[in-house]
Amino acid sequence: MKSIAHDALRSQFFSRRRMLATGLGAVGGGLLAAAGSQPSPLPPPPSASKAKSSPFQINLGDYAKGDGSDETDAIQEAINVIPSSRAEHFGAELYIPRPPKFYGISKTILIEEKWNCVIRCATPAVIERIVDIGHDHYFQWLGADGGIMFRVDACKGLHLFNLSLNGRDKSFTRADRSYIGTTQGVTGMVFGPVKAAMGFATDIVVDSLCMTNVHDGLVLGEFANNGPDVRTIYFNHLAIFNFAHRGVVMQSGNLCTITLMNPSIHSARTDGKKALACIEGFSGEMLVLNYNSFGMLEADILMHCTGIHVVKAWSEVFAPFLKTDSVKVDLSPGAPYYGILNYPIILEGCRHYNGWPSFAKEVSRSVIYDLPVPLHLIGCTFYRGVELGEVSGGCILEQGTLFIDPTAGFTGPGITRHHRIVSMGSRDPKNSRIMQPYWVDRRNTPGIESPKTGLWERGDGIINVEPDPTVPAKACRGWVCIESGEPGQWKPYGAIGV
Repeated sequence: MKSIAHDALRSQFFSRRRMLATGLGAVGGGLLAAAGSQPSPLPPPPSASKAKSSPFQINLGDYAKGDGSDETDAIQEAINVIPSSRAEHFGAELYIPRPPKFYGISKTILIEEKWNCVIRCATPAVIERIVDIGHDHYFQWLGADGGIMFRVDACKGLHLFNLSLNGRDKSFTRADRSYIGTTQGVTGMVFGPVKAAMGFATDIVVDSLCMTNVHDGLVLGEFANNGPDVRTIYFNHLAIFNFAHRGVVMQSGNLCTITLMNPSIHSARTDGKKALACIEGFSGEMLVLNYNSFGMLEADILMHCTGIHVVKAWSEVFAPFLKTDSVKVDLSPGAPYYGILNYPIILEGCRHYNGWPSFAKEVSRSVIYDLPVPLHLIGCTFYRGVELGEVSGGCILEQGTLFIDPTAGFTGPGITRHHRIVSMGSRDPKNSRIMQPYWVDRRNTPGIESPKTGLWERGDGIINVEPDPTVPAKACRGWVCIESGEPGQWKPYGAIGV
C-alpha cells in the first residue's frame, strides 16, 4: 500500500507541471522545495548543437534555419548523418521542424542507401483544389530550370511523412494571389537510380506527400525497360496540385505493387495551356484507390505499355478519363515492351463527369482504348462513352457501364468492325441507361435481325430477342454467320412453329 507521504509528493509533482504550463513555475517550485521534494526535471528542449545530435535521432533544425535562403548543403548534410552502412540497417529518424518560412534548395536532395529509417516533417500540408499557394510548404526550389527536388535510391524500409514541396513553376503565376513563379521543368520527387538502369527503391511508405507548382510531380523510375526495382511502395494521401506536365509517371521496367491511396491530382495552369496527364504509364503496373482528379489536360490517365487498376474514382478532367496509344510501340515477341501483355487495365467504380457544359465539346470520349490486352469496366459511369480502336483487345463489362450522355455508348472499329466486347448486361430497349442481365459476346449477341454492317467471323451468332412465330422474319431462335466477311453471310436457325 502506497504511503500518504508518497501520495502527497506525487500530487505536488503534477501540481508543479500544471503551474509551469500556466506561468506559475516559480511558485510551484517553492512549494515543492518547502516540502523537501526533488522531482525529476521536465525534458529539455531539442538541442541546438550538432555535436549533441544522436546518429539515430537527427533534427534538421540543428542544421538548417528554414528562413527562405538556400540551405541545400545543410539539408543534405543532415540526411547524410542517417547511418547508411549495411552494418547499421537497424534504423534512424530525421525530424524536420516546421520552418519559419521554408527550406530553400537549389540542387537535388539525395536520399540514398537509407534502410529502415524515418524522415518526418512536423505537420502535413493540406491545400485547396485550385490554388497556387506555395509559401506554407516545407521545401521550395531555388535552383535552375529542369531540376529534381528529391531523389530516393537504394532505399528499403523507408518511411516518409508529411513532405511538402513547391517547385515554383511559372505556369501558375498569380499576381492577384501574391504568387510569382520563377522556374520551369522542375520535378518534385523521383524514385530510382541516378545514373544506371539498376538499383532499387522498395518496401517504402510515403504518407501525406504534397507537391505543388511543379512540372512533373512523382516519377517512378527513369528506365522504361528492365529498369531498377521500384516496387512495394505505398503512397497514402498523395496530393499533387498545379502540375504543368504530368502528375505521376510510371516508368520503371520493374514497377509492381505500387499503391496510390486517396490521391488528389489536379492541374490548373494559368498560362492558357493544357497539361499532359494526371497519370502517365510507360511500364509496370499500379493500383489506384479512391482517386480524384481535375483540370484541363490531354488525358486524365494516359497509358502506353503498362497496367493499371483504378478502384473508385471521381474525375472532372476536361479530357478522356483513360487514353492509350499502343500503335506507337513495337509489341512483337522480343521487343522491349513485349511484357506489357501481362498487364491488365481495370476500371472499377469510376466516374468521369464533365460538369461544365461549355467544355462538353472538348471531351470526345471518356475512354479511348487501343491496347491489345482486355479492358475491364466494372460498374463505371462515363460522360462521353467508350471508343475501342482497331488493335484493341476485348472489352469486358461487368455489373454494367452507364453513360450520362444518352447519345454516348461504345464506338470505334473495335465495336463496329470487330465486336470486341463481352458484357454481362445489355441495354434495356426502353431505357439505354439501364443494363439488363444478359451475357453478350460476339457469338451470343442479342438482336432483332442479322447484321447489316461490321466485320464478323464464321460461327458468330445473333440471338433473337423479339421472337414471333407469326412474323416469318422473326420466327427463329437467331442467326449464325456461315462465312466471314463484312458483314459476312448469315442464316437463320432454330425455326419456331406456330
